[in-house]
Amino acid sequence: MSESPLPGPTASAPLLASAARWVVILTGSFFLLRELGPILKPLLLAVLLAYVILPFHFAVKKRVPGRFSLVASIILSLVLLALLTLGIQASVRTLNSEMPALVDKTRELQSEFVTFAEARFPFTTKSLLEMATGDSDTAIREATNWLVAVAANTLSTAAIVGLYLLFLLLEASRFPSQVQKSFTGRRAERIMETIEGINRAIAHYLNAKVKASLILAVPIFVLLLVFGTRFALIWAVLVFFCNFIPYLGSVVGYCVPTLFVLIQFGYGWEFVTIAGVMLAFHLTTASIIEPAVIGEAVGLNPLVILFALAFWGSLWGLTGMLLAVPLTVMMKIVAGHMDATKPVARLLGED
Repeated sequence: MSESPLPGPTASAPLLASAARWVVILTGSFFLLRELGPILKPLLLAVLLAYVILPFHFAVKKRVPGRFSLVASIILSLVLLALLTLGIQASVRTLNSEMPALVDKTRELQSEFVTFAEARFPFTTKSLLEMATGDSDTAIREATNWLVAVAANTLSTAAIVGLYLLFLLLEASRFPSQVQKSFTGRRAERIMETIEGINRAIAHYLNAKVKASLILAVPIFVLLLVFGTRFALIWAVLVFFCNFIPYLGSVVGYCVPTLFVLIQFGYGWEFVTIAGVMLAFHLTTASIIEPAVIGEAVGLNPLVILFALAFWGSLWGLTGMLLAVPLTVMMKIVAGHMDATKPVARLLGED
């Protein structure tokens, strides 16, 4: 009686082994990114700031010889970062102290809305109207507590970011030579090609995005100042940073200041004017200015951008959402320079 042959390896075994390996790598990477978030987030923010500052430093270097240009760029950047941080903290402390008055004003606006709706739409019950207005007191307190928590962490985070930024700017010019010393031959050339591709893409995107965000935030700041809106600096900074978050950022950057303007001015012409002009600014920036300034700088599939927002936002919160697009662009460029991951880079792209 002949023995039956032992089953040999199936064709799907290598595929399963490869899938299992990738699952382990991705799971381990997610765990490390989450655990190292307090270290990586300030570092990556400093890297992004360096990309914005270095072009100005190189422009100054053409006119100012020696290391004085680098020292001047570093000092100016740190001073601006410190002033912005202190200004935001002072505004948030004032906002927190005025919270009781804001809550009372919100109750008055709710009562006016319910009275107006009952008079114009008598078929609508009062309970339904009150349900529509919601528990705004709790929402305002939660939003303010979140702002206070952010302001409390801003100073320490800014100090760490400033320290990272200082060393990044000092070492930026020496990095290519260090790569050449550490690696030899074709490997060093491929590493430098990858780094140069990342530098071009991120610098192009960030510089264009900073310009577009300033074009949006500065007029809004002036508008709020002209009408005497309280905490105009907070809302302008919020609009500026929210504009770095695709899709969702513009909605938040418009709705939050508009709601505060409603609380401050009530249902008057000031609220209608500010809300309308701010909406015009947002629509003009999103439809005309940003496409002209940024163009094809991102080169990512819109669905990939949404997934990146969800992933990095769940991992690192608001900071992760700010970093989502630059980090995904970096991953796309690195994947494009490796033979095994070139299909992944093509999947991440628009084409």
